[in-house]
Amino acid sequence: MRKTIAVLLTVVVSMLTVSVFSQQLKIAVVDPQVIIEKSKEGQRIKSTLQSFFDSKQGEINAKEAELKTLDEKIKDPKIADDKKDDLRSQFQQKLYEAQAFAKAAQDEMDARSSKMKEEFGSKLDGVIKKYAASKGYSLVIEKNLCLFTSESLDVTMDIVAEMDKAYPGK
Repeated sequence: MRKTIAVLLTVVVSMLTVSVFSQQLKIAVVDPQVIIEKSKEGQRIKSTLQSFFDSKQGEINAKEAELKTLDEKIKDPKIADDKKDDLRSQFQQKLYEAQAFAKAAQDEMDARSSKMKEEFGSKLDGVIKKYAASKGYSLVIEKNLCLFTSESLDVTMDIVAEMDKAYPGK
């Protein structure tokens, strides 16, 4: 009885294997990092984030310059001690404000970056699905998840072109 079940199981597995391989399995790989760097939408996102970062960094630099000026006044031997106490108090208050601003700016940068990456990922998924369906691909894998892939499987630049068609930038 066990031999019969083993033989039947072997036959069924063999039939399934032949069935799977008889269908043409078309596989592609994509490199999302290249798509982010080369697509117009990816470049738009990077530019938007860089502009935001630059504006916040400018404000942080201005606050640091103000702190430096106060620090120099505190160290000036010509200024009276009671005036230095006021300057130290101002320095501490401005330092606290600058630190709070920098943290808030970093949190906002992180939130914007996450939101834009999520939106880009959603757009990319849609483009890949549409491309895969139109080209008859059964499976599209992220390139960095594979130990080795033939260059003939890489459709990254095709996806960049499709992203640029779908999202030409503004």
